[in-house]
Amino acid sequence: MIVNGRNDKNIRKNRIFYGWYIVAGAWIIQSLNGGLFFNAFQLYFVHLRSEFPWSRSQVALAFSLSRAESGLLGPIQGWAVDKFGTRVILVIGTIIFASGFFLLSRVQTLIQFYLSYIVISLGASLGGFITVNSALANWFNKKRARAMGFAATGWGVSGLAVTPLVIILDLIGWRDTAFWSGVLVLVVAIPVSLIMRHAPEPYGYYPDGQILSDNNDKDSNEAEIAALEEPYISTRQALKSGAFWYLSFGHASALVAVAGVNALFIPHLMENLSITAVTGASIFTLLTVVMVFAQASIGFFGDRVNKRLLIVACMIGHTIALLFLTFAKSAGMVVVFAVIHGLSWGFRGPLMTSIRADYFGRGSFATIMGWSSLIIQIGTTTGPLIGAGIGDTVGTYSPAFGVFAGFTLLGAFFFAAAKPPKLTQNVSILQ
Repeated sequence: MIVNGRNDKNIRKNRIFYGWYIVAGAWIIQSLNGGLFFNAFQLYFVHLRSEFPWSRSQVALAFSLSRAESGLLGPIQGWAVDKFGTRVILVIGTIIFASGFFLLSRVQTLIQFYLSYIVISLGASLGGFITVNSALANWFNKKRARAMGFAATGWGVSGLAVTPLVIILDLIGWRDTAFWSGVLVLVVAIPVSLIMRHAPEPYGYYPDGQILSDNNDKDSNEAEIAALEEPYISTRQALKSGAFWYLSFGHASALVAVAGVNALFIPHLMENLSITAVTGASIFTLLTVVMVFAQASIGFFGDRVNKRLLIVACMIGHTIALLFLTFAKSAGMVVVFAVIHGLSWGFRGPLMTSIRADYFGRGSFATIMGWSSLIIQIGTTTGPLIGAGIGDTVGTYSPAFGVFAGFTLLGAFFFAAAKPPKLTQNVSILQ
């Protein structure tokens, strides 16, 4: 196509590939979800406990309910994303997400708190991980790990919002913080959601921004078209494959440890190692910074080597880190844990998502991820409960981290067994 005397393909070559705008949008959305919801829960916890006569278990139950809801929602959400596209589900999720914060700001009873938190969680799920990563899986192929790694840094950076949120909560109170969080979600996430696109082909692109040449060399054209072929496995076929179950159980094993550490890390340092909350928060910030570095850098080699073996190495890294924390006697050993755990977490996260698209293709990616979330969320829900139960039983959290190390080692075996499915059939994205 000629535009003002210039070939349209040459014009597109000189433009930034639209997929990178999708990455930027995913980054913003994940940073909002992580900063205003997941990382903020522990901060609201303190304020709610001081205002209402609710026990720790009653308040903490909201988190378990939200994770259970997210898992149960997964298959429906995945189907909806594949059916209606990323943008529609993101807009719906964003409106629900903001509405939940508005409800939270007016809570007077425990039941109202549960309901508001469930609404927030519903919105965060619809407007979060599965939805944005489905778009990333569609827009990228050879650069998939890089794109997902960059987008995931939004989640990592959101951990740095904890300190500002502590100050804001103290200055204006938890109700106003919740209300203005809802406003921020609407003002920022709605425009971002509107720029998101589910797949590149309807807009004249191919994954990674690849543009077919205009030459008449048959062999060259056939090679280019072959490079655009990718695996396709239906949801039914995926559920029958061993790869789906090994990846899901491996992912769940990782999240048992991640969720357990996030819930118990600072209490463990304060109660068992006599490390102050300020020092503990500083070490956790170090962990976050290391994780963000790993997320940003994984794409530079994650798309060039065997993702499955890299994930296995990361799970072994988690195991080593957790053993350091289990037997820690000083802040120095905890710092070693933070560095190894942060690197393992940051490298592993984007790889676990991108490998599913590599194995099963883009056609039913969201639906397959949705079914997988039924298993994954078991890890997120049970990790803190296992750790707290061990702590209540033996009076220290140290053995809990040893148990988490056992889960991550088991996860390494799951991932090692997760070889590419043999049901794969190749389809061309030109179709």
